[in-house]
Amino acid sequence: MNQVNINQQYPQGLTPQQMNRQFNKDYAEALATGDPRYQMKQLDRPGVSRGAAQMNQAGIKASQEVADGIAQAYGNQLQSQQYNANLGLQNQAQAEQFGQALQGLQSQANYANQMAAMQRQNALYGLIGNLIK
Repeated sequence: MNQVNINQQYPQGLTPQQMNRQFNKDYAEALATGDPRYQMKQLDRPGVSRGAAQMNQAGIKASQEVADGIAQAYGNQLQSQQYNANLGLQNQAQAEQFGQALQGLQSQANYANQMAAMQRQNALYGLIGNLIK
């Protein structure tokens, strides 16, 4: 019986810690954009004082950016999970192909061993037949 041990290196995906770290970062950045004061700075004009309309507009923009940022954070997390799943599937397919190829080689080796045994047996029978004659 043949035994083959090959250390195959398959591409590795993101670890759960890396995915959580990235999600937490994206989520925190999304929440940070929800501060109306940050949005107010973008609406400031030189020589014009801030008013309620600008504060309302900043609040609307802040809530939109929070919603978009949270959606983006969850979207990025989903893409990372999909990437990992696809890598796992590719790794399993490669392992299956390797196993099937190895099984084919094992079958060929067994067949060659059986044929060699038959040749030895025929040679022995031929020798015994020649001695009896």
